[in-house]
Amino acid sequence: MDISVVIPLYNEAESLPELYNWVARVMKANGLTYEVIFINDGSTDRSWQVIEELCQTSETIHAIKFRRNYGKSAALYCGFEQAQGDVVVTLDADLQDSPDEIPELYRMITQEGYDLVSGWKKKRYDPLSKTLPTKLFNATARCVSGIENLHDFNCGLKAYRKEVVKNIEVYGEMHRYIPYIAKNAGFNRIGEKVVHHQARKYGKTKFGGWNRFFNGYLDLITLWFLSTFGKRPMHFFGLLGSLMFVLGLFSVVVVGATKLYNMYNGMPYRLVTESPYFFLSLTAMIIGTLLFLGGFIGEMVARSSTERNKYLIEKILLIALIFLLPTACGEDEDCSLNGRPLMNCNLYTINDVGEVERDTLPWLTVTVFGSDTVLINRETDVKILSLPLRYTADSTVLVLHYDEADDALRDTVIIRQTNTPYFLSMTCGYQMKQLITGTSYTRHRLDSIYLLKPSPDIYGTENLQLFY
Repeated sequence: MDISVVIPLYNEAESLPELYNWVARVMKANGLTYEVIFINDGSTDRSWQVIEELCQTSETIHAIKFRRNYGKSAALYCGFEQAQGDVVVTLDADLQDSPDEIPELYRMITQEGYDLVSGWKKKRYDPLSKTLPTKLFNATARCVSGIENLHDFNCGLKAYRKEVVKNIEVYGEMHRYIPYIAKNAGFNRIGEKVVHHQARKYGKTKFGGWNRFFNGYLDLITLWFLSTFGKRPMHFFGLLGSLMFVLGLFSVVVVGATKLYNMYNGMPYRLVTESPYFFLSLTAMIIGTLLFLGGFIGEMVARSSTERNKYLIEKILLIALIFLLPTACGEDEDCSLNGRPLMNCNLYTINDVGEVERDTLPWLTVTVFGSDTVLINRETDVKILSLPLRYTADSTVLVLHYDEADDALRDTVIIRQTNTPYFLSMTCGYQMKQLITGTSYTRHRLDSIYLLKPSPDIYGTENLQLFY
Protein backbone atom coordinates (compact mmCIF):
# COMPACT_ATOMS: atom_id res chain seq x y z
CA MET A 1 0.00 0.00 0.00
CA ASP A 2 1.37 3.40 -0.97
CA ILE A 3 -0.28 5.84 1.44
CA SER A 4 -2.16 5.82 4.73
CA VAL A 5 -4.08 9.04 5.33
CA VAL A 6 -4.64 9.58 9.07
CA ILE A 7 -7.37 12.11 9.90
CA PRO A 8 -8.10 12.96 13.56
CA LEU A 9 -11.41 14.74 14.03
CA TYR A 10 -13.69 16.27 16.62
CA ASN A 11 -17.18 17.45 15.64
CA GLU A 12 -16.48 17.74 11.90
CA ALA A 13 -19.57 15.98 10.50
CA GLU A 14 -20.13 18.55 7.75
CA SER A 15 -16.58 18.31 6.39
CA LEU A 16 -16.09 14.54 6.27
CA PRO A 17 -17.91 13.56 3.02
CA GLU A 18 -16.29 16.38 1.06
CA LEU A 19 -12.86 15.65 2.56
CA TYR A 20 -12.98 11.92 1.79
CA ASN A 21 -14.21 12.45 -1.76
CA TRP A 22 -11.41 14.95 -2.29
CA VAL A 23 -8.79 12.50 -0.99
CA ALA A 24 -10.20 9.65 -3.10
CA ARG A 25 -10.23 11.82 -6.22
CA VAL A 26 -6.58 12.82 -5.75
CA MET A 27 -5.45 9.23 -5.11
CA LYS A 28 -7.29 7.89 -8.12
CA ALA A 29 -5.91 10.61 -10.39
CA ASN A 30 -2.33 9.75 -9.34
CA GLY A 31 -2.74 5.96 -9.38
CA LEU A 32 -1.90 5.54 -5.68
CA THR A 33 -3.13 2.73 -3.45
CA TYR A 34 -4.32 4.09 -0.14
CA GLU A 35 -6.36 3.80 3.03
CA VAL A 36 -8.07 6.55 5.01
CA ILE A 37 -8.09 6.17 8.80
CA PHE A 38 -10.57 8.40 10.63
CA ILE A 39 -10.07 8.79 14.39
CA ASN A 40 -13.22 10.13 16.02
CA ASP A 41 -11.94 11.87 19.17
CA GLY A 42 -15.15 11.73 21.21
CA SER A 43 -17.28 13.85 18.86
CA THR A 44 -20.70 14.88 20.13
CA ASP A 45 -22.22 15.58 16.71
CA ARG A 46 -22.99 13.16 13.84
CA SER A 47 -19.36 12.58 12.91
CA TRP A 48 -19.39 8.86 13.67
CA GLN A 49 -22.67 8.29 11.83
CA VAL A 50 -21.20 10.03 8.79
CA ILE A 51 -18.10 7.82 8.98
CA GLU A 52 -20.26 4.68 9.15
CA GLU A 53 -22.16 5.83 6.09
CA LEU A 54 -18.91 6.46 4.21
CA CYS A 55 -17.61 2.99 5.20
CA GLN A 56 -20.55 1.41 3.41
CA THR A 57 -19.48 3.04 0.16
CA SER A 58 -15.75 2.30 0.19
CA GLU A 59 -13.33 -0.40 1.36
CA THR A 60 -10.51 2.11 1.79
CA ILE A 61 -11.97 3.62 4.96
CA HIS A 62 -11.02 2.48 8.44
CA ALA A 63 -12.13 4.22 11.61
CA ILE A 64 -11.51 4.36 15.35
CA LYS A 65 -14.01 5.80 17.82
CA PHE A 66 -12.90 7.08 21.23
CA ARG A 67 -15.40 6.92 24.08
CA ARG A 68 -14.45 10.47 25.08
CA ASN A 69 -12.27 13.32 23.93
CA TYR A 70 -8.61 12.43 24.53
CA GLY A 71 -6.94 15.02 22.32
CA LYS A 72 -5.15 15.14 19.00
CA SER A 73 -1.99 13.41 20.22
CA ALA A 74 -3.92 10.34 21.35
CA ALA A 75 -5.80 10.25 18.03
CA LEU A 76 -2.57 10.43 16.02
CA TYR A 77 -0.94 7.74 18.16
CA CYS A 78 -3.78 5.29 17.48
CA GLY A 79 -3.86 6.24 13.81
CA PHE A 80 -0.11 5.68 13.47
CA GLU A 81 -0.47 2.31 15.17
CA GLN A 82 -3.02 1.15 12.58
CA ALA A 83 -1.40 2.66 9.47
CA GLN A 84 -0.09 0.17 6.91
CA GLY A 85 1.00 2.43 4.05
CA ASP A 86 4.62 2.99 3.07
CA VAL A 87 4.02 6.73 3.57
CA VAL A 88 1.71 8.09 6.27
CA VAL A 89 0.06 11.47 5.67
CA THR A 90 -1.85 13.38 8.35
CA LEU A 91 -4.63 15.84 7.55
CA ASP A 92 -6.88 17.98 9.70
CA ALA A 93 -10.55 17.28 9.11
CA ASP A 94 -11.66 20.92 8.78
CA LEU A 95 -10.82 21.22 5.04
CA GLN A 96 -8.12 23.80 5.75
CA ASP A 97 -5.49 21.29 4.56
CA SER A 98 -5.59 20.51 0.85
CA PRO A 99 -5.35 16.82 -0.19
CA ASP A 100 -3.95 18.05 -3.52
CA GLU A 101 -0.61 18.37 -1.69
CA ILE A 102 -0.42 14.62 -0.96
CA PRO A 103 1.21 13.41 -4.24
CA GLU A 104 4.09 15.89 -3.92
CA LEU A 105 4.59 15.00 -0.24
CA TYR A 106 4.64 11.32 -1.24
CA ARG A 107 7.24 12.04 -3.91
CA MET A 108 9.47 13.93 -1.48
CA ILE A 109 9.42 10.95 0.91
CA THR A 110 9.90 8.19 -1.66
CA GLN A 111 12.21 9.89 -4.18
CA GLU A 112 14.07 12.62 -2.29
CA GLY A 113 14.71 10.45 0.75
CA TYR A 114 13.09 12.52 3.49
CA ASP A 115 11.97 10.81 6.69
CA LEU A 116 9.42 13.52 7.41
CA VAL A 117 8.04 16.44 5.40
CA SER A 118 6.09 19.14 7.22
CA GLY A 119 3.74 21.56 5.55
CA TRP A 120 4.25 25.30 5.87
CA LYS A 121 1.14 27.46 5.63
CA LYS A 122 3.05 30.48 4.44
CA LYS A 123 -0.11 32.42 3.72
CA ARG A 124 -2.66 31.85 6.47
CA TYR A 125 -6.32 32.71 6.77
CA ASP A 126 -6.35 32.73 10.57
CA PRO A 127 -6.97 35.85 12.69
CA LEU A 128 -4.03 37.99 13.82
CA SER A 129 -4.55 36.84 17.41
CA LYS A 130 -3.55 33.36 16.29
CA THR A 131 -0.85 34.05 13.70
CA LEU A 132 1.38 36.31 15.87
CA PRO A 133 1.68 33.89 18.82
CA THR A 134 2.23 31.09 16.29
CA LYS A 135 5.25 32.90 14.81
CA LEU A 136 6.76 33.38 18.27
CA PHE A 137 6.04 29.77 19.16
CA ASN A 138 7.70 28.44 15.99
CA ALA A 139 10.76 30.66 16.46
CA THR A 140 11.24 29.27 19.96
CA ALA A 141 10.73 25.69 18.77
CA ARG A 142 13.35 26.15 16.02
CA CYS A 143 15.85 27.49 18.54
CA VAL A 144 15.34 24.71 21.09
CA SER A 145 15.00 21.78 18.68
CA GLY A 146 17.78 22.79 16.31
CA ILE A 147 15.52 22.14 13.28
CA GLU A 148 16.19 25.45 11.59
CA ASN A 149 14.43 24.75 8.29
CA LEU A 150 10.90 24.38 9.70
CA HIS A 151 8.63 27.41 9.88
CA ASP A 152 5.43 25.66 11.05
CA PHE A 153 5.92 22.85 13.57
CA ASN A 154 2.20 22.50 14.27
CA CYS A 155 0.93 22.22 10.70
CA GLY A 156 -1.56 19.35 10.52
CA LEU A 157 -0.45 18.41 6.99
CA LYS A 158 2.63 16.22 7.28
CA ALA A 159 4.04 13.14 5.55
CA TYR A 160 6.12 10.45 7.24
CA ARG A 161 8.05 7.42 6.20
CA LYS A 162 6.33 4.41 7.78
CA GLU A 163 9.37 3.63 9.95
CA VAL A 164 9.05 7.04 11.59
CA VAL A 165 5.50 6.66 12.90
CA LYS A 166 6.20 3.12 14.08
CA ASN A 167 9.16 4.26 16.19
CA ILE A 168 7.91 7.42 17.90
CA GLU A 169 5.42 7.92 20.72
CA VAL A 170 3.03 10.86 20.62
CA TYR A 171 1.27 11.58 23.92
CA GLY A 172 -0.21 14.42 25.96
CA GLU A 173 -0.15 17.43 23.64
CA MET A 174 3.14 16.54 21.97
CA HIS A 175 1.65 16.49 18.47
CA ARG A 176 2.98 20.05 18.11
CA TYR A 177 6.52 18.72 18.27
CA ILE A 178 6.43 15.55 16.17
CA PRO A 179 9.40 16.75 14.05
CA TYR A 180 11.42 17.23 17.26
CA ILE A 181 10.33 13.80 18.55
CA ALA A 182 11.32 12.24 15.23
CA LYS A 183 14.71 13.95 15.34
CA ASN A 184 15.31 12.64 18.87
CA ALA A 185 14.48 9.15 17.57
CA GLY A 186 17.23 9.45 14.94
CA PHE A 187 15.20 10.51 11.90
CA ASN A 188 17.14 13.60 10.88
CA ARG A 189 16.08 13.98 7.23
CA ILE A 190 13.31 16.48 7.86
CA GLY A 191 12.02 18.68 5.06
CA GLU A 192 9.38 21.33 4.52
CA LYS A 193 6.94 22.14 1.73
CA VAL A 194 4.89 25.30 1.29
CA VAL A 195 1.24 24.22 1.24
CA HIS A 196 -2.01 25.95 0.47
CA HIS A 197 -4.05 27.01 3.48
CA GLN A 198 -7.77 27.42 3.11
CA ALA A 199 -10.23 29.30 5.26
CA ARG A 200 -12.41 27.12 7.47
CA LYS A 201 -15.57 26.17 5.58
CA TYR A 202 -17.71 24.68 8.38
CA GLY A 203 -17.99 25.29 12.10
CA LYS A 204 -15.29 26.89 14.20
CA THR A 205 -11.79 25.99 15.35
CA LYS A 206 -11.45 23.38 18.11
CA PHE A 207 -8.01 24.57 19.21
CA GLY A 208 -8.69 28.09 20.46
CA GLY A 209 -7.50 29.66 23.69
CA TRP A 210 -4.25 31.11 24.92
CA ASN A 211 -3.61 28.19 27.24
CA ARG A 212 -2.40 26.10 24.31
CA PHE A 213 0.57 28.45 23.87
CA PHE A 214 1.58 28.24 27.52
CA ASN A 215 1.12 24.47 27.49
CA GLY A 216 3.15 24.35 24.29
CA TYR A 217 6.15 26.00 25.91
CA LEU A 218 5.97 23.68 28.90
CA ASP A 219 5.85 20.66 26.56
CA LEU A 220 8.83 22.03 24.64
CA ILE A 221 10.86 22.32 27.85
CA THR A 222 9.83 18.77 28.77
CA LEU A 223 10.95 17.40 25.40
CA TRP A 224 14.26 19.24 25.60
CA PHE A 225 14.97 17.95 29.09
CA LEU A 226 13.97 14.36 28.29
CA SER A 227 16.01 14.29 25.09
CA THR A 228 19.07 15.78 26.82
CA PHE A 229 18.96 14.27 30.32
CA GLY A 230 16.18 11.67 30.16
CA LYS A 231 18.56 8.72 30.62
CA ARG A 232 21.16 10.55 32.72
CA PRO A 233 19.31 12.81 35.19
CA MET A 234 22.34 12.88 37.49
CA HIS A 235 24.21 14.93 34.90
CA PHE A 236 21.70 17.75 35.37
CA PHE A 237 20.54 17.57 38.97
CA GLY A 238 23.83 16.29 40.30
CA LEU A 239 25.87 19.01 38.63
CA LEU A 240 23.47 21.79 39.64
CA GLY A 241 23.22 20.46 43.19
CA SER A 242 26.99 20.16 43.53
CA LEU A 243 27.51 23.74 42.33
CA MET A 244 24.94 25.10 44.80
CA PHE A 245 26.40 23.08 47.68
CA VAL A 246 29.95 24.24 46.94
CA LEU A 247 28.77 27.85 46.61
CA GLY A 248 26.95 27.63 49.96
CA LEU A 249 29.90 25.98 51.65
CA PHE A 250 32.27 28.62 50.34
CA SER A 251 29.93 31.36 51.59
CA VAL A 252 29.78 29.79 55.07
CA VAL A 253 33.58 29.65 55.17
CA VAL A 254 33.79 33.31 54.16
CA VAL A 255 31.31 34.34 56.87
CA GLY A 256 33.21 32.36 59.54
CA ALA A 257 36.63 33.54 58.38
CA THR A 258 35.46 37.18 58.44
CA LYS A 259 34.40 36.85 62.08
CA LEU A 260 37.70 35.20 63.11
CA TYR A 261 39.69 37.85 61.27
CA ASN A 262 37.86 40.65 63.07
CA MET A 263 38.27 38.93 66.45
CA TYR A 264 42.01 38.44 65.91
CA ASN A 265 42.55 42.09 64.99
CA GLY A 266 40.35 43.46 67.80
CA MET A 267 37.82 44.81 65.39
CA PRO A 268 34.08 44.83 66.12
CA TYR A 269 32.28 41.72 64.98
CA ARG A 270 28.89 40.08 65.29
CA LEU A 271 27.73 36.55 65.76
CA VAL A 272 27.64 34.33 62.70
CA THR A 273 23.95 33.65 63.25
CA GLU A 274 23.26 37.37 63.04
CA SER A 275 24.50 37.52 59.46
CA PRO A 276 21.85 36.94 56.74
CA TYR A 277 24.60 35.54 54.49
CA PHE A 278 25.00 32.61 56.92
CA PHE A 279 21.38 31.52 56.44
CA LEU A 280 21.52 32.10 52.69
CA SER A 281 24.59 29.88 52.58
CA LEU A 282 22.90 27.13 54.60
CA THR A 283 19.86 27.34 52.31
CA ALA A 284 22.07 26.96 49.24
CA MET A 285 23.77 23.91 50.79
CA ILE A 286 20.41 22.29 51.65
CA ILE A 287 18.97 22.95 48.19
CA GLY A 288 22.17 21.63 46.61
CA THR A 289 21.93 18.45 48.67
CA LEU A 290 18.27 17.96 47.70
CA LEU A 291 19.05 18.47 44.00
CA PHE A 292 21.90 15.96 44.22
CA LEU A 293 19.65 13.41 45.92
CA GLY A 294 16.95 14.11 43.31
CA GLY A 295 19.44 13.31 40.56
CA PHE A 296 20.55 10.16 42.37
CA ILE A 297 16.96 8.94 42.73
CA GLY A 298 16.29 9.80 39.08
CA GLU A 299 19.36 7.78 38.09
CA MET A 300 18.11 4.78 40.05
CA VAL A 301 14.68 5.04 38.39
CA ALA A 302 16.29 5.31 34.94
CA ARG A 303 18.50 2.29 35.56
CA SER A 304 15.49 0.26 36.72
CA SER A 305 13.46 1.08 33.61
CA THR A 306 12.84 -1.73 31.13
CA GLU A 307 13.45 0.81 28.33
CA ARG A 308 16.98 1.71 29.45
CA ASN A 309 18.63 -0.46 26.79
CA LYS A 310 16.05 -0.04 24.06
CA TYR A 311 17.66 1.43 20.96
CA LEU A 312 16.32 2.02 17.46
CA ILE A 313 18.39 -0.18 15.14
CA GLU A 314 18.28 0.78 11.48
CA LYS A 315 20.42 -2.02 10.02
CA ILE A 316 22.48 -5.01 11.15
CA LEU A 317 25.35 -6.19 9.00
CA LEU A 318 26.81 -9.63 9.81
CA ILE A 319 30.03 -9.47 7.82
CA ALA A 320 31.30 -12.88 8.96
CA LEU A 321 28.24 -14.61 7.50
CA ILE A 322 28.09 -12.93 4.10
CA PHE A 323 29.61 -15.91 2.27
CA LEU A 324 27.74 -18.51 4.32
CA LEU A 325 24.14 -17.43 3.78
CA PRO A 326 22.47 -19.52 1.06
CA THR A 327 19.39 -18.60 -0.93
CA ALA A 328 17.31 -21.08 1.04
CA CYS A 329 17.58 -22.78 4.43
CA GLY A 330 17.64 -26.43 5.28
CA GLU A 331 14.36 -28.31 5.24
CA ASP A 332 14.46 -28.98 8.98
CA GLU A 333 15.01 -25.38 9.94
CA ASP A 334 12.25 -22.90 10.62
CA CYS A 335 13.22 -19.55 9.19
CA SER A 336 11.75 -16.90 6.95
CA LEU A 337 13.51 -18.14 3.82
CA ASN A 338 11.56 -21.38 3.94
CA GLY A 339 8.24 -19.57 4.35
CA ARG A 340 7.02 -22.27 6.72
CA PRO A 341 3.93 -21.51 8.81
CA LEU A 342 4.75 -20.11 12.23
CA MET A 343 1.19 -19.65 13.53
CA ASN A 344 -1.91 -21.83 13.32
CA CYS A 345 -5.43 -20.42 13.73
CA ASN A 346 -8.06 -23.12 14.35
CA LEU A 347 -11.74 -22.41 13.81
CA TYR A 348 -14.29 -23.40 16.47
CA THR A 349 -17.89 -22.80 17.44
CA ILE A 350 -20.00 -23.37 20.55
CA ASN A 351 -23.11 -25.49 19.99
CA ASP A 352 -26.50 -25.10 21.64
CA VAL A 353 -25.50 -27.13 24.72
CA GLY A 354 -22.29 -25.14 25.29
CA GLU A 355 -19.83 -27.68 23.83
CA VAL A 356 -16.87 -26.54 21.74
CA GLU A 357 -16.76 -28.05 18.25
CA ARG A 358 -14.54 -27.62 15.22
CA ASP A 359 -16.13 -25.17 12.82
CA THR A 360 -16.08 -25.18 9.04
CA LEU A 361 -16.48 -22.01 7.01
CA PRO A 362 -18.16 -22.66 3.64
CA TRP A 363 -16.10 -20.04 1.79
CA LEU A 364 -13.18 -17.89 2.87
CA THR A 365 -10.53 -15.52 1.53
CA VAL A 366 -7.75 -14.51 3.91
CA THR A 367 -5.31 -11.71 3.07
CA VAL A 368 -2.26 -11.03 5.23
CA PHE A 369 -0.76 -7.55 4.77
CA GLY A 370 2.92 -6.90 5.31
CA SER A 371 6.35 -7.90 4.10
CA ASP A 372 5.49 -11.62 4.51
CA THR A 373 2.28 -12.22 2.59
CA VAL A 374 0.03 -15.25 2.30
CA LEU A 375 -3.15 -15.28 0.22
CA ILE A 376 -5.71 -18.05 0.76
CA ASN A 377 -8.20 -17.45 -2.03
CA ARG A 378 -11.60 -19.14 -2.48
CA GLU A 379 -10.90 -21.84 0.10
CA THR A 380 -13.84 -24.10 1.01
CA ASP A 381 -14.48 -26.13 4.19
CA VAL A 382 -11.77 -24.18 6.00
CA LYS A 383 -10.90 -25.56 9.44
CA ILE A 384 -7.40 -24.24 10.05
CA LEU A 385 -5.27 -21.32 8.83
CA SER A 386 -1.48 -21.68 8.84
CA LEU A 387 0.08 -18.24 8.62
CA PRO A 388 3.50 -16.63 9.15
CA LEU A 389 3.89 -13.73 11.53
CA ARG A 390 5.48 -10.59 10.11
CA TYR A 391 9.16 -10.65 10.88
CA THR A 392 9.91 -6.92 11.18
CA ALA A 393 6.72 -5.20 12.35
CA ASP A 394 4.86 -5.19 15.64
CA SER A 395 1.57 -6.52 14.27
CA THR A 396 0.07 -8.82 11.65
CA VAL A 397 -3.22 -7.77 10.05
CA LEU A 398 -5.63 -10.41 8.74
CA VAL A 399 -8.64 -9.44 6.64
CA LEU A 400 -11.09 -12.34 6.40
CA HIS A 401 -13.66 -12.24 3.57
CA TYR A 402 -16.48 -14.74 4.13
CA ASP A 403 -18.94 -14.32 1.28
CA GLU A 404 -18.00 -13.86 -2.35
CA ALA A 405 -21.40 -12.32 -3.08
CA ASP A 406 -21.20 -9.88 -0.16
CA ASP A 407 -17.77 -8.26 -0.10
CA ALA A 408 -18.76 -6.08 2.88
CA LEU A 409 -19.11 -9.21 5.07
CA ARG A 410 -15.63 -9.48 6.49
CA ASP A 411 -13.64 -9.29 9.74
CA THR A 412 -10.31 -7.64 10.47
CA VAL A 413 -7.97 -9.27 12.99
CA ILE A 414 -4.87 -7.53 14.35
CA ILE A 415 -2.33 -9.82 16.02
CA ARG A 416 0.24 -7.89 18.03
CA GLN A 417 3.64 -9.40 18.77
CA THR A 418 7.12 -8.58 19.93
CA ASN A 419 10.13 -9.54 17.81
CA THR A 420 13.31 -10.71 19.51
CA PRO A 421 16.44 -11.19 17.37
CA TYR A 422 18.40 -14.41 17.70
CA PHE A 423 20.97 -16.41 15.74
CA LEU A 424 19.37 -19.65 14.56
CA SER A 425 22.14 -21.40 12.64
CA MET A 426 24.91 -20.92 10.10
CA THR A 427 22.46 -21.62 7.28
CA CYS A 428 19.57 -19.45 8.46
CA GLY A 429 21.66 -16.76 10.12
CA TYR A 430 19.97 -13.82 11.85
CA GLN A 431 16.27 -14.44 12.62
CA MET A 432 13.38 -13.01 14.62
CA LYS A 433 11.53 -14.90 17.35
CA GLN A 434 7.94 -13.76 17.94
CA LEU A 435 5.81 -13.61 21.07
CA ILE A 436 2.10 -12.90 20.55
CA THR A 437 1.07 -10.22 23.05
CA GLY A 438 -2.59 -9.69 22.18
CA THR A 439 -5.30 -9.49 19.55
CA SER A 440 -8.08 -7.15 18.51
CA TYR A 441 -10.80 -7.83 15.97
CA THR A 442 -14.18 -6.92 14.51
CA ARG A 443 -17.26 -9.07 15.08
CA HIS A 444 -19.27 -9.59 11.92
CA ARG A 445 -18.91 -13.38 11.81
CA LEU A 446 -16.13 -13.68 14.38
CA ASP A 447 -17.29 -13.91 18.02
CA SER A 448 -14.05 -14.20 20.00
CA ILE A 449 -10.38 -15.16 19.83
CA TYR A 450 -8.56 -17.20 22.46
CA LEU A 451 -4.76 -17.03 22.64
CA LEU A 452 -3.74 -20.63 23.38
CA LYS A 453 0.01 -20.56 22.79
CA PRO A 454 1.64 -17.11 22.66
CA SER A 455 5.02 -18.30 21.36
CA PRO A 456 4.97 -19.88 17.86
CA ASP A 457 7.40 -22.73 17.19
CA ILE A 458 8.60 -24.84 14.29
CA TYR A 459 5.97 -27.55 14.77
CA GLY A 460 3.07 -25.29 13.82
CA THR A 461 1.11 -26.02 16.98
CA GLU A 462 -2.22 -24.34 17.56
CA ASN A 463 -1.72 -20.73 18.71
CA LEU A 464 -5.11 -19.06 18.26
CA GLN A 465 -8.64 -20.40 18.53
CA LEU A 466 -11.15 -18.42 16.46
CA PHE A 467 -14.76 -18.84 17.61
CA TYR A 468 -17.63 -18.08 15.22
